[in-house]
Amino acid sequence: MKKNISIVLKTEQDYIRYNCKENAPLLNSLFDSISEIYIPLLNLFERCGLNSVAAKVGLVLPPVLCEMLNDSKIQKLYIEWLDNRIALGKKELERCKDDEKLCNNINALIQENEQTKQDFCEKYNKNLVKAFADYNKIGTVELIATTATDIFMPHYADLKEAITAQIECGLHAFRCSFGEFPEGFWIPELGYFPGIEKYIRSYGFNYTILDARSFLLAKNIPEKGIFYPARTDNSLIVFANDPYLKDDLYSENGYLRSECYRNENRDIGFELSAKELAPFFTEGTVRYASGYKYWSRKNGSEDGDLYDFAAAKAKVEEDADSFLKKRSELLDKAAALMPENDFVSLVCTINLTKLKSNWKESLLWLESVLKKAPEYSIDIVSCNTMLSNQFSLERFKPYYSSCDGEGYGENLLSSKNCWMMRYVRKATERMLDLADRFPTDTGLKTRLLDIGTKELMIAQSCVLAKMIDADIFPEYCEKRFKNSIIDFTKVFDSLGSNTVSTEWLTNLEENDNFFPWMNYRIYSKKR
Repeated sequence: MKKNISIVLKTEQDYIRYNCKENAPLLNSLFDSISEIYIPLLNLFERCGLNSVAAKVGLVLPPVLCEMLNDSKIQKLYIEWLDNRIALGKKELERCKDDEKLCNNINALIQENEQTKQDFCEKYNKNLVKAFADYNKIGTVELIATTATDIFMPHYADLKEAITAQIECGLHAFRCSFGEFPEGFWIPELGYFPGIEKYIRSYGFNYTILDARSFLLAKNIPEKGIFYPARTDNSLIVFANDPYLKDDLYSENGYLRSECYRNENRDIGFELSAKELAPFFTEGTVRYASGYKYWSRKNGSEDGDLYDFAAAKAKVEEDADSFLKKRSELLDKAAALMPENDFVSLVCTINLTKLKSNWKESLLWLESVLKKAPEYSIDIVSCNTMLSNQFSLERFKPYYSSCDGEGYGENLLSSKNCWMMRYVRKATERMLDLADRFPTDTGLKTRLLDIGTKELMIAQSCVLAKMIDADIFPEYCEKRFKNSIIDFTKVFDSLGSNTVSTEWLTNLEENDNFFPWMNYRIYSKKR
């Protein structure tokens, strides 16, 4: 019997207005993700191909991320950002010239940034989206569609058109970016509520992934549990995510807590003066990570040892073995209970944005897992390879759950961010009303309605609520949310009064220029 593991990688990204200086910390976060996640991930796929690693992973790229990666202005700013980061490293070499070991770490980071710039400009020709699409075509990756923005759909369970608009927009964005129709659909935060399968299936998707609680707390628990796919009443295939992975990664004894890994909480961007950090920082600006981190996690304090890449690499191999051994044993036990099965499986969903921000070596660990899997008689496969018996799978009714918070997304409606919901819900109700009141309008009204749709979708993204709850740039997130709500309200008022400032509208369209094909009619009632 085959033992399958499906690894599904998900990244988070909210839309950022790159022409506002106050957004520098968020742009830094985007550029850091390009350097630390997207380019290294592409290089990982290349190495796997060169080494004939028989593995295929699932990947969810947010539509707004693809829009920004394709933006020539973002690409130009990213190259400038890399140049400034390299210049800062050379300045650091001068500051630390008396410490040979520290200079070795600085040199390694400078070389890493220089190689990243070369890869971005020459190997991938500044077009990372096309590179991911190419790997999807050759079978290294299975790209999975998702909503236009990371909407937590249970919050809109009574507003059908709000959910279908996000799914429809996400599907269109996927086809514009990758030119194919996907089989899988990623539910943001795995936020399931009964009935959502009808909307997903109606757009032609064959499968989705749910939190293990949706399986284990269902009234009619699938006989094969979380180790085999099941289906809903309308034959949408559902996989359960691995419930043990979160603890393996993030618990007190999780992989990323090892003392030999790099300390991601210590960065010269927070420790040195503005003069020492120029040109990467300017006087009076908000501080954020520079990427120059020299210390290991030893003791978890400032007196930790210098980071040793060789020691970290050895630990990565050990942690990859630990991961595969544990899952091999689980799958062996499942196989013994289901001898009639053709395979048993686990679906490991990994939030790369969260993982990489806490664990520098996470992609090295992932690569080691992909290479070592055959040693444990494990096949690393994508979910779409396990769909052959779709209409003979066991039917069940999944239970409401989410992979966020303690299992129900309660952190998305906490005491810190619950105030957001009344505004975005009201805006959503107004958008549904506008779509039906202006079904065939053209010209200026259409422009207003289209930009209003974009502002609403930004406001619906739970990324902002998560960041506020976690105290990650909360002031920015609150302001960004309020700006979108205010701009949407101006659209609503302009349509009601039949007057609009074309200058304001043009500026807003330039600021939020993603999804140029947007059509507000996706919010019209589906009959």
